[in-house]
Amino acid sequence: MSEVKEDRVSPVLVNQAAVELNGLAVRTSNRAEQDVASQKIAPLWQQFMGHEAVKMSASPVYGCYYDYESDHNGEFSVLTGLASTALVSTALAGSELASSESEGVEFVGLTLAAGEYLRFSAAGEIPAVIFSLWGQIWHYFADANCPFERSYKTDYECYTSMDGVDIYIGVKQK
Repeated sequence: MSEVKEDRVSPVLVNQAAVELNGLAVRTSNRAEQDVASQKIAPLWQQFMGHEAVKMSASPVYGCYYDYESDHNGEFSVLTGLASTALVSTALAGSELASSESEGVEFVGLTLAAGEYLRFSAAGEIPAVIFSLWGQIWHYFADANCPFERSYKTDYECYTSMDGVDIYIGVKQK
């Protein structure tokens, strides 16, 4: 199993502009994702990454978490997508990706909310580095001295290389 190349990640506060995305989405919960029989995120990624328009795109790939029912304990929506451009939108919308018949998967547009985010970054073998980084993020916010709290509006992963990920967590000051 690969480890995050850094011992401890240090988040960077960024003021993110709104970003328009298109992709595939499902509704799930962390509880559902713990059981292979009810997982939706892994099959969503497999379907999305297998599409020819995605393979040919130079756009970063996004994994977005939004429409939170409450917090990490409730249901939320997940979108795997690309930045919206005329080419990407046309290529995805006119394809079998958009007319997916997979249960619970739908093609949607999403605007990543503008605002303050903490950016956590790591490099290493995917998906192990992602799981490790999320663990560090949960640990960061569990610390009583953390100056931020999660807003539970929009969080997202941004993949700009084959072995690196930036995870943006929407925050507000405590």
